[in-house]
Amino acid sequence: MADADALMYANGEFVSEAEATISPLDRGFTLADGLFETMVAAGVRVFRIEDHLARMRRGADLLQLPMPVAEELAAIVEECLRCRGLPLSVVRLTLSRGVDTGRGLNAPAALDPSVVVRVTPWAGPSATSPAGRTLMTSSLARNDRSPLSRVKALAYVDGVVARLEAQRAGADDALMCNTRGLVAGATSSNIFAVISGVLVTPPVADGALPGISRLTLLEEASRLGVACEERSLTAEEVAAADEALLSNVVQGPLPVASVDGTGLRGGAPGALTWRLFEAYWARVRWEVGG
Repeated sequence: MADADALMYANGEFVSEAEATISPLDRGFTLADGLFETMVAAGVRVFRIEDHLARMRRGADLLQLPMPVAEELAAIVEECLRCRGLPLSVVRLTLSRGVDTGRGLNAPAALDPSVVVRVTPWAGPSATSPAGRTLMTSSLARNDRSPLSRVKALAYVDGVVARLEAQRAGADDALMCNTRGLVAGATSSNIFAVISGVLVTPPVADGALPGISRLTLLEEASRLGVACEERSLTAEEVAAADEALLSNVVQGPLPVASVDGTGLRGGAPGALTWRLFEAYWARVRWEVGG
């Protein structure tokens, strides 16, 4: 099935991607007034969908945005996966405040939220670790003082610009620091550093997104007996670490090869990164297959 003919869900209807429309007056388009979740699935089984929907609920509460109940959204996602019929998928669930015929920031109370679900093919868990990523510290700061740094809001333009900045400099991705110069993460990934055998990741208070893959890696590291710590990190500490890795739910753990031109001494992937890589994807396979 060509992508243009692939079915997706848009505000109550299953339509082809070529036919799907969203109003130009939707506040998700005009004001980035909404949320999204990106999930992975094998068949109709979604990895940690309850955690994804719980995070969306926390974001909706913060934005005071009406959100359908989790069971309804889960049923829509399952039907989309069934319609697409892919063995392995990436699911993008988008929720906005809805169509607003007025203008300005005031949010009318009577709006119906917009819900869009798109399913695309996913390569699935990798058998071998990807090549190490090169990072460059971005000149853009993540606003750790904003509670929006802790939810998957639609406004991701800081990450887009930071990624472009890094790529223009010859790096794969950007390391983003917060308003106090402490590491928050990469543009679309959480970051971990291995320092003296301890797996360290920035706390949510420093602007780190409470990622689903971040949670999974911390759980798997604990199960393996690896000491874990959530504490502030500087870019210099990450560059001087024995190992470092990025993680998001689609790509899983990704080894870091260098930060601002300094190669990590443990190599990419390092020994612990490789153990976590294997444990992470074993967990995904155990929960959803694939």
